[in-house]
Amino acid sequence: MNRSAVAGTVAVGLIAGAFLLSGGRGASPARAVDEPAADSGVVVDGTGKVTGTPDVLRATLGVSLRRDNVGTALQDANSLQEKVRKALKGDGVAAEDLQTSDVSISPSYDNRGKRNGYSVSETLTVKLRNLKKAGQAITDAVSAGGDAAVLNGVSFALEDNAALLQKARDAAYAEAKAKAERYAELSGRGLGKVLLVAETTSPPVQPVSDGFASGAAAFDKAASPVPIDAGTSQVSVSVTVRWALQ
Repeated sequence: MNRSAVAGTVAVGLIAGAFLLSGGRGASPARAVDEPAADSGVVVDGTGKVTGTPDVLRATLGVSLRRDNVGTALQDANSLQEKVRKALKGDGVAAEDLQTSDVSISPSYDNRGKRNGYSVSETLTVKLRNLKKAGQAITDAVSAGGDAAVLNGVSFALEDNAALLQKARDAAYAEAKAKAERYAELSGRGLGKVLLVAETTSPPVQPVSDGFASGAAAFDKAASPVPIDAGTSQVSVSVTVRWALQ
C-alpha cells in the first residue's frame, strides 16, 4: 500500500469516528430568523379591579355554657344548639349551609384553682344567602340560644363572581397591552404576537366583623333585627403578558 492510500484510509476512519461519537446526528439546524428567543420581546403586567355587592353573609354562632358536671353541660349545650339550628332553618337556611365549626369540652376552675365544673362550647358556621333577612335570622338564632348564645363575628362573600372576573380580566389585559404598545413605540419597534399569558386572581376584598357577642339580652323576640350592611366586595385579576417585538 502506498503512502497516499494509507493517508486516505486514516482520513476516512477519523470522519467515521466523529460521526459515531456524534450519535449519527448532523449539524444543528439554524433557528428561523423570525423565531423569537425565549427571553426576547417585552413583558408587562396589568391589573383589573371590579367591585360588586356581596351575595352571602357568613356568621359563626352557637352556645357556650358551664355546668357542675360534664354530662349535664354537654346535654344542655346540645339541646340549646339544636334550638339554634331550628331557628335558622325556620328562617329559610338550607341544611347544606349549616356546618359545625367547633365543639369543645373543658374543665373550669375557680379563683383558687379548684375545679368547679365543665364548660362546653358548640358553634356553627352558617351561610345566609338572603341578605335582606340575614339580620332577622341572626337575631332569631341568638334568641334561641338564650343566655348561652355566642356570636363570633360575620363576614361577607361574593360567590357568584364569574361576570366580575371576566370584566377584571378584560381590564387587566387592556392595561398590559397599553403598556406594551408604549414600550414598543419608545423602542422604535412594532408589537408582535403574544408569547405568554399568566394570570393571578385575588380573593374578593370584603368587609369583615370580628366582634364577639355573648348572651341574648339584646336579642329577645321584641328586638329589631341586627342591622346588616353588605357594602361592596372587590374582585382583582393580575396578568403578565409577553409580546414579541417586530
